[in-house]
Amino acid sequence: MEHRLRSIIIPLMKLFFLSFAFFFLIQTGMYISQLAPEKRSELAMNIFPWLFTHEVVAMAGEVNYPIDDVTLTQGIIFAEQQHLADAEAASGRVLDGTGRNGEAGSGQQATTPILSISAPVGAHKSSTKVAYLTFDDGPSDITPQVLDILHRYGIEATFFVIGNQAESRPDTIRRIHSEGHLIGNHTYSHRYRQIYASPLAFIQDLQQGEEVLNQLLNERPKHVRAPGGTLGNMSSELIKQLTSQGYVLHDWNVDSKDTSAPIVGAESIRMQVLRQAADKQNAVILFHDGPGKITLPSALPAIIEGLKKQGFMFKSLDHIERPVVMYQN
Repeated sequence: MEHRLRSIIIPLMKLFFLSFAFFFLIQTGMYISQLAPEKRSELAMNIFPWLFTHEVVAMAGEVNYPIDDVTLTQGIIFAEQQHLADAEAASGRVLDGTGRNGEAGSGQQATTPILSISAPVGAHKSSTKVAYLTFDDGPSDITPQVLDILHRYGIEATFFVIGNQAESRPDTIRRIHSEGHLIGNHTYSHRYRQIYASPLAFIQDLQQGEEVLNQLLNERPKHVRAPGGTLGNMSSELIKQLTSQGYVLHDWNVDSKDTSAPIVGAESIRMQVLRQAADKQNAVILFHDGPGKITLPSALPAIIEGLKKQGFMFKSLDHIERPVVMYQN
């Protein structure tokens, strides 16, 4: 009799504990899903602190293409390719930077021109190294901390803001503007499937974000950064429509990789930026100050100090001679 009771009670207890554990996991998941992104990041750092010792920060949000090798050449942006096209490899001919075919010199790497969408570069080429700090996906709770750091160093930067974020934080938008930073348009919704459904869909979403900023600042920003960048997202038709309406597109040539994982460490962000910027004359640096980027304020001072040691001065993107654009025609 006792054996029979035990054979019934033990499975029932196991079933009870499994059901309780399943219920607990569901409730925990629902609770975490309702937290703000920055709170989720803080919770993760408190529960798993050892994960963030060296690789700690940002919420993964969008794909950023690695473009360490993008350079400015004769005022036209070029992306260095890993391999020659078959025809070029056979003939040994490459584009020479003016749109003409030329002979590939010893050690010269083939390049493919990227669509140029800005005004011609002046004949005089400055020898000054310039870093353009750019911040996407804000404003958020992180943005005022970033502004405090920029103010302390006396640095101008560029903020590509999301329209629906700007609506909820008008005071932060006005502060960015009043402190002399450039505000660019990063669309209203930042929803990939929606904005990249068609050129019309993108332009309508962009103009919705533009209207928000116009209501707040009485200005309509023409500097634009496409969510995820132009490469792989924008068509030539969309770019032509945007440029014909006076918009200026900006990608980047230094990626902080702060969205490469749910949490990215401050030291990792610093090393990425300083490594990629080291060989560049004009470094357009991609950061994100959206929700959850809680280590950006820790990384930024060391990045600024490191860039200064590399000989960089700092400007906003309205001073760049030729915008960096990754789109390949």
